[in-house]
Amino acid sequence: MQIAEADETRRWFEELKANMPTEDSPEYLAKIAEFEKEKKEIAEAAIIKGYTDRGVTERYLNSTWENWIADNPLKQEAKEKVKSAWENNLFLTGNNGTGKTHLAMCLAKDGAVYRRISDIFREIRLDFDNEDSILDYYGKIRLLVVDEIGRQKFSDFETNSFFEIIDRRWNNVLPTTIITNLSAVEFAEKYSTAILDRLRPVVVNFSWESMRE
Repeated sequence: MQIAEADETRRWFEELKANMPTEDSPEYLAKIAEFEKEKKEIAEAAIIKGYTDRGVTERYLNSTWENWIADNPLKQEAKEKVKSAWENNLFLTGNNGTGKTHLAMCLAKDGAVYRRISDIFREIRLDFDNEDSILDYYGKIRLLVVDEIGRQKFSDFETNSFFEIIDRRWNNVLPTTIITNLSAVEFAEKYSTAILDRLRPVVVNFSWESMRE
């Protein structure tokens, strides 16, 4: 009985081997191509998730340093200054449509965290029990880019939260990029001179007309 079972097993393996595709067969090549496609799709999805977690929106997924149109010396200088955000506090100021957010998204793709100031306040309000953990997170990430400051008057809670984040980053010796339509003087008058005093940022003026088509 054991010999019969062994013969049956041997025949099963021989049949399996005979039916297995060889490395140069169309079936094998098709399977490899399908596997490589799936692997690429998984890798691309992981990259996009990393981007979105750091604040990159759908509109800016294809934004790069290269496709930001620096067609005059002022724009070229602005782009180079923004690239220095990893070493310097920056204050990006200028009218709507001048390309500030595009460059901010490039920083986020490189590893920075981009947030609109309203999103940070909303995050804290929705989870007051973890307020200190949220503030600590924004106080410790390698580079924080905060956008759309100047659209609203802060409440006392918002002023204190924003100052707390900047103060923690100042104590941790970490760079912050502020994006606003306000000048530095207007920012200090509307919000806090203490914030600017801690940042002492490099001011990057986006003084040209809108780049939006």
